[in-house]
Formats: sequence, structure tokens, C-alpha cells
Amino acid sequence: MLATSTRIALANPAGVLKPLCEHLVEHEAVITEQDGTTIIALDGSRARIALSANALDVTVEAPDVATLLGMKRAIASHVIEFAPKDTAPEMRWIGDGTGPALPPEFRILTVTGVERITPHMARIRFKGDDLARYDHIDALHVRLFIPPEGVSEPSWPMVGDDGLLLPSPAETRPLVRKYTIREIDTAAGTLALDFVLHEDAGPGSAFAFRAKAGDRIGMAGPGGRWFKPAERYVFLADETGMPAVARMLENLPAEAVGQVFIEVADASEEQPLRHPTGISLTWLHRGDAAPGSLPLLQDAFATIDWPEDGPPTYLWAAAEHAAFKAIRAASRGKLRPERDQNLVVSYWRAGASAEEHVAAKKTEAARS
Repeated sequence: MLATSTRIALANPAGVLKPLCEHLVEHEAVITEQDGTTIIALDGSRARIALSANALDVTVEAPDVATLLGMKRAIASHVIEFAPKDTAPEMRWIGDGTGPALPPEFRILTVTGVERITPHMARIRFKGDDLARYDHIDALHVRLFIPPEGVSEPSWPMVGDDGLLLPSPAETRPLVRKYTIREIDTAAGTLALDFVLHEDAGPGSAFAFRAKAGDRIGMAGPGGRWFKPAERYVFLADETGMPAVARMLENLPAEAVGQVFIEVADASEEQPLRHPTGISLTWLHRGDAAPGSLPLLQDAFATIDWPEDGPPTYLWAAAEHAAFKAIRAASRGKLRPERDQNLVVSYWRAGASAEEHVAAKKTEAARS
């Protein structure tokens, strides 16, 4: 086992340790006490935290460097989060896994090919090492670290001696966007991601327009929620949610039944999607209208029959923010709490950048 340790001076260490443990339990950590020491077991690692009047003495053990760094960062970042806002706890870890290193969940991918699968959708294939952690159907999404255009050596995220991410120069710092893994082959070390090509290209779309074999990109994760077992499935999405819907359809049981509605510009943007024979697939064409400007998905949802004694149903929807709000509101009149489950999400917001969209969602969540 590898090991690293640190002493963290705090005015109220007990007030930091308690919420730290509560938070890690939410992420499936197992917390025990032994001879006055708190023991945290998570993802194959173990942390021992001894509490004194003015400090936390922390020792982390793990079978490999990646797992060691993961637990070290989990503890360090949450100590910072739960410490009083006017303090800056210092942490200097000694032992194994010291010195700047890539985060354990981070990979550098190399482009191997670019395919235009529809006029406004590109599939980019990548090669990478040790991709097994990303091959889980219950976590489809990853964060892509897209180098600024013209930067050959971006500042990839690095973990410092304190267990936290080091700051990087703004001019070489990658831009981060969330995407869905469309295909993955861990044995071959390959994966594919689909990119919607916009006229007013954001970082992801701009990268897809210029990508060529040999280009590099960063990836971290995975995350996201997967569909739940049900007797009937209902999926609604626009182009941005289509890769996730496609991946889920391919992993449904052969006997699955349900409905899928996908909004695209026109027939040229339709893709062949593998799905069980009991799933009906309907394409919704908006024509020359701007994406997100027509209530096509909302209208489609209104047509779905939802009998009171019908089969338990799982609803999954992802689209522009206005469609998300309308479908979420309408679903409250159809979903049966004792029978149905759902995940309705806002993937983007018309007229807003990804950063502005995230900020707006946080503001709305705080008001609700």
C-alpha cells in the first residue's frame, strides 16, 4: 500500500471533520471509528483522521498512485470547502504521490479520425490509455478540456503538493465542456464523441470544425445519471441530447417498449439509431426555425398517453432550457409518484454561453 500524510491546522477541526464525513458518505464512503480515529474507506483507499484541539492529522493509504491522489484531493478540497471562509488551511502532504501530477480521473486523448455523420453532426474518434473507468453505462458524460485554438501545449490540470488543483495561465488553460461518450472500446483504447456543429461555434463545436488526426484533448469523469429499469420508456431530446439517447437505446433490454421523440432540423439530420423493436422512434423537424425556438418536444410530450393504471414508466428528457421547463412542468401532471421515475434536464440555453447557463441554473436553484 502507498501512503501519504499531512497535518491540517484548524481553529475548529471538529466543525470541519463532521460535514466532510457526511459529504463523503453521500458518495458511498464507509465511515468507522477506531481508538478515537475516524477511518474513511472509499474506492479502494483508506484515510485515517485523528482529531486534536487545533488540527486534523490525516494519513491516506491506497494500492496505487491514482487512487491515492483521488482520496487526497477529496479530503483536501472538502477541508477547504467546510473550513471558515476567512481562513486558508495549509496542507503539505509527505510520502508517496507527491509532486505535481495529472488528476487520477484525467486522460489525454489523441484524435484518430473525424467523420461528418450528418450536415451538422461530427463524430470524432480518439485514442487513449486506461479508459476502463469511463466504460460504465450508468455514467455517460465526461468533461472535455478543449485547448484554445492555436495552443499546441495547453496547461492540463495538475494536482499540487496540497492535493488541490494548481492554477494555470489563462492563455493556455483549456475550456471545459460536457459531452456524452457515444462509443467506447476499452480493450482497443478507443472512444468516440459526437459534436453538434453550430454556425456560432462554441469551444466544442469550434474544435470539431478544425479537428484532425493527431490533435489532443483532455477528458475527466465520468458522471451523469443513467435510466432506471421500467416497463415503459419515454425519451425526448434535441440534437444535444441525441448521443445520450442513442447510447441508452442500445443498452435497453430487447423486450423494452416505449417512445422516443428527437428534434432535428430536417430529414438530413436523422441518424440510424439501434433500438428494441418495441420502441417507436419519431423525428420532429423544425425546418428553418432556430434550434429551441419551436415547442416541438413539448407538443410531442402532450400527445403521450399516460393511463392511471399503465405500466411503470421512466421519462428522460434533455433539450434547450425553455423546453426543459415546459416538459418538467407538464410531467408533474402525468408522473405517478408510486410508479414512475424521471430525469428532465436543461442541456443549453438559447442566447447564453455554457458558463452563463450554469450560472443561471444555480441562481434559479437557489430561488426555488
